[in-house]
Amino acid sequence: MNIEIHTQEKDLVYDLLGKSSATINDEIQISDQLKLRYEGTDCCKAVGFPEIAYFVLTIGSGFAVDLAAGVTANWLYDKLKGKKIKVIIERTEVEIDRGEIKKVIIEKLRIE
Repeated sequence: MNIEIHTQEKDLVYDLLGKSSATINDEIQISDQLKLRYEGTDCCKAVGFPEIAYFVLTIGSGFAVDLAAGVTANWLYDKLKGKKIKVIIERTEVEIDRGEIKKVIIEKLRIE
């Protein structure tokens, strides 16, 4: 599952990964069955335009859709609340709200 985060906060990727630096393919284990992999960032040199950080969420086989969505939504919300960002999950912009994140993840997983 692809996740884009549009941000002007330079440390956001490091905060998500729990590291002081990040390289492409760095991962964080959200739970036993959930992993978030960093795919890189598109940087904009123009003032006032956000960077776009790309991630891929991997869900272990056999992990219940509702449970995976709930754990991911809680984790993302806790990491992103209060930040001036835009989150796009599988080409759908998502409000920074636990319920909305979970709803979009469930919809996208059921389509796959």
